[in-house]
Amino acid sequence: MEGSHRQPAVAGFGYRVAAILFDLGLALAALTGALMARLPEGAAFLLALLAWVFVTSAASAVFDGQTLGKRLTGTRVITARGAPIGFGTSVLRDTGARALWVIPVFFLIDSIYAITDDRGQTLRDKMVRTYVVRETRSPGRAAGVAAAAAALLAIWILGTGTVSDEPGEGYSAADRSAFMDGCGREGSSRGRCACLYDYISARLSHDEFAGVRSDDPDRWPAHVRDVADDAAATCDNGQPEPEDPATVTASSRPRNLATS
Repeated sequence: MEGSHRQPAVAGFGYRVAAILFDLGLALAALTGALMARLPEGAAFLLALLAWVFVTSAASAVFDGQTLGKRLTGTRVITARGAPIGFGTSVLRDTGARALWVIPVFFLIDSIYAITDDRGQTLRDKMVRTYVVRETRSPGRAAGVAAAAAALLAIWILGTGTVSDEPGEGYSAADRSAFMDGCGREGSSRGRCACLYDYISARLSHDEFAGVRSDDPDRWPAHVRDVADDAAATCDNGQPEPEDPATVTASSRPRNLATS
């Protein structure tokens, strides 16, 4: 490296993976929080992108070339002259060049470079002339950060699943159209069909709704059948479900919950 009397130790692949997983986990945690707060998807992904820039490029400017993940793993990104990178170079390296990862071949080559290059440079590092060096040697630290990153990724996975399983989430225009068509074929008015769909989709998750495969309501899960009965009672009479379920006839239940 130019202008350096003592060449810093190159950061190993494990250190680099642990650092990026931690940074990525923070950004995905922000995305999960936004989705659980019911922000529109576009706004949620914009918030996640801003979180990514904050934990990488903004952190690099504050911590002299260290993202939050790199600060925890004891690594740092430096220029060819040995100086820590700042905000601008980090944006190019960690956001701009990394966006090329959407191309599978680039992701593969970028990763291989980090393992095989004698100076530990990825293809992105070569593009912007940077190096990742290790300030402290501590394999245990890298393992700990990787574990924390795995926990953050697990929160994202579980949080995303929770959001998608909520009643009212995951339904599409095609689901509504299929329900309305099937309901109309049963002889119901469009207004009644719309009432049934709105009532049911607000109380059943999409998986419960789409998981119904039988036209016989008596073969549905009890919870689904109860919601269908309540929907029929509400949309037909404007009243809650009667105390005696026997007073709700099978013919009054919507039968076309299955959408595929």
